[in-house]
Amino acid sequence: MRLKVIACQVVRMEIEALLAESGGSCAEHEIEVQTLEIGLHDEPEKLREEVQAAVDATEASFDYTLLGYGICSNGLAGITARDVPLVIPRAHDCMTFFLGSKERYHEEFTQHPGTYYYTCGWIEDKEGYQGEGESMLCSRQDAARRARFQEYVQKYGEDNAQYLMEVESAWQQHYDRAVFINEGIGDIETCQQFTREIAESRGWQYVEIAGSDRLLRALLSGPWPDEEFLTVPPGRQIAESYDGGIVRLAGN
Repeated sequence: MRLKVIACQVVRMEIEALLAESGGSCAEHEIEVQTLEIGLHDEPEKLREEVQAAVDATEASFDYTLLGYGICSNGLAGITARDVPLVIPRAHDCMTFFLGSKERYHEEFTQHPGTYYYTCGWIEDKEGYQGEGESMLCSRQDAARRARFQEYVQKYGEDNAQYLMEVESAWQQHYDRAVFINEGIGDIETCQQFTREIAESRGWQYVEIAGSDRLLRALLSGPWPDEEFLTVPPGRQIAESYDGGIVRLAGN
């Protein structure tokens, strides 16, 4: 089959690893991959617009369009299939890809709700980098916070700037663990170090767990059983399902 993949940049590394395998199930298909900017789930309307634009631009010669997303803060609700059927995993967000199933996702989030998860792809494309001339791993987000603090100081003065930064950092109080999901790909030692340093700097516990490519492999290779994937026929729309199915066809 000829398949078009539209996916978040955060799963780029995992997709590339699967497609690089020789003789694997993914090799049976002609697969074209388009990745979209990481972090769009923070703005669900923008995520919906970007994904829909990519869906609309997909050539009718493809057999299926595969969405490398979960429902993602409801950002995929409302996406409409055009000439090509869509396939979307029954997943809340990208962590389901890294953990391998919605069942394991549910188990992890139920047992440890205050967890912030890291993968090599997330660290490389979103958060981390090796600073030039520095021995310690730095965070792009930390660098951005420092720049934002200086901007606030110039605009509002140092005391007000400090208050604004404290308000922005309040989300960290809801977490107590930094979990590195080891998928066996990427610069693992560097990413382990990065996650440990993040945990230490925020007073969180560091934990490492094994990842699984099972769900992403199933998405890229097919078939797509209904218990794990929703297939959206041309003209139909994705809607959120408020049960274990996570996603459904709008109007059903």
